[in-house]
Amino acid sequence: MSKFEYVSIDYSTAGNVLANNHLNRYFINSGFRKNAELMEYVEMTKKGSVVFKAGSGRYNLLLVGGVHGDELASQAALIRLMHNIIQGNMKIKCRLHIVPFLIPYTTMYNSRNYNDKDMNRNAHLDGITKKIVDYAQNNNITALCDCHTTDPDKKPGFASVFCSARPLFDSIKIAKHICIDTSSRILPISDAGSILKGAVEDESNLRGIPSVTCEAVSPSGNLYEDSVDFSYMQICSFLDYFGVI
Repeated sequence: MSKFEYVSIDYSTAGNVLANNHLNRYFINSGFRKNAELMEYVEMTKKGSVVFKAGSGRYNLLLVGGVHGDELASQAALIRLMHNIIQGNMKIKCRLHIVPFLIPYTTMYNSRNYNDKDMNRNAHLDGITKKIVDYAQNNNITALCDCHTTDPDKKPGFASVFCSARPLFDSIKIAKHICIDTSSRILPISDAGSILKGAVEDESNLRGIPSVTCEAVSPSGNLYEDSVDFSYMQICSFLDYFGVI
């Protein structure tokens, strides 16, 4: 029996993520190409944005990657998590929802923007980032972690976790836990959406879903093992906050 159930939430975003040479090389070097079940799931992104679901328990947790297609390490880290769950190396005690490639089309082309838009400024408008926030709300998600990377020559440029104090102070509490665990720097704001509109994290917090954005350091459009390791560590710390791993 397959470890993951799945649901497509947008067909317009379809793309072959393994046409991204950096990502494909990582799959080969990591041995993920030999995991037939994992590859079956990855192939589904040729038809659009897919949410993969596994496990059961008190919490419904959502992990999102690929809001920016050229931030590869965080997407690879989520694939590593799926691989470890399939292989039985990771036991989860929750209902876990994973979106490793939110916009497969932009991952395929190693592009930050989709249709000339930064989709992490668009979650308050119609589009794929609003759809993932809608999904979170409609599926009673307990908390959300949006997984990104930051180029060392751009803002913020260092390992960090974005969060907000209002309307949900749990956002701050989750971020503090991850920062202590991983030596990331906390980047709090007072009110969700008060600085930038349309971020997945902010829109989720505004809808009553405690959310954070994790940033590992990795040059845009490139993929290095140590960056994947760090993003994976942030993801595991988010799960550890809820005691589900």
